[in-house]
Amino acid sequence: MAFLFLAFFIIGSAVGSFLNVVIDRVAKGESVVFGRSYCDHCHATLSSVDLIPIVSFVGLGGRCRYCKKKISRQYPLVEALTGILFVLTFYYSLVWQSFSLVNLVYYLFILCTLIVVFVIDLKFSLIPTTFVFAASLLALLRNYFYLNSYDFVIGVVSAFGIAASFLAVVFVTRGRGMGTGDIPLVFLLALFLGWPNNLAAVFLAFVAGAVVSLALLFAGKKKFGQTIPFGPFLIAGAVAVFFWGERLISWYLGFL
Repeated sequence: MAFLFLAFFIIGSAVGSFLNVVIDRVAKGESVVFGRSYCDHCHATLSSVDLIPIVSFVGLGGRCRYCKKKISRQYPLVEALTGILFVLTFYYSLVWQSFSLVNLVYYLFILCTLIVVFVIDLKFSLIPTTFVFAASLLALLRNYFYLNSYDFVIGVVSAFGIAASFLAVVFVTRGRGMGTGDIPLVFLLALFLGWPNNLAAVFLAFVAGAVVSLALLFAGKKKFGQTIPFGPFLIAGAVAVFFWGERLISWYLGFL
């Protein structure tokens, strides 16, 4: 079992390295498929030895081999996070569900999409809706074939309901309280989690967002009226509920 966990971490970190490429190139409007990886500072083409997930960053001391300028910590963090999520997803599929390779690949694809969206929104306050729409279509198809009719309908209705409530917030606040990109994102998350886990994820996101916003205000990092990206909170809440939803809901209800 330990070998399988290690294998999934290595595969996940390699996928995370690719996700870093996707994140950077989408932000720059470049092709994701074509072109070799290069240093953001000196634009030197990176060799394969420079692209070993996590290891290359540590071995080079966090600096480019060619121009010696610092490499963003985004790269090892995304690689490590993706590796950890791959291990957790494999464990979740193996222990908490009847193992299915199709479901495992589906979960990993959605989580990889969420990592890309998380980082881009955190860095640029922008949600790449093309990725979100593609993942939503996949989630709809998967749910249609794998869920019973009742759960499928409830899941779709709740997804539209939650998305509509976000649309109302955008309309009432004229975009100052929430960005329009959060609407398709929360729709995807609602389809991915199903009812009532999708509602729990949104609740967690609002709580976490409020706590972090207050902390930033008191620390002087933000001024009153300034906004912070909400997408990362939605994604963090969804991931937490995906892995530990029943425990979190039981823990919360225990206080009521």
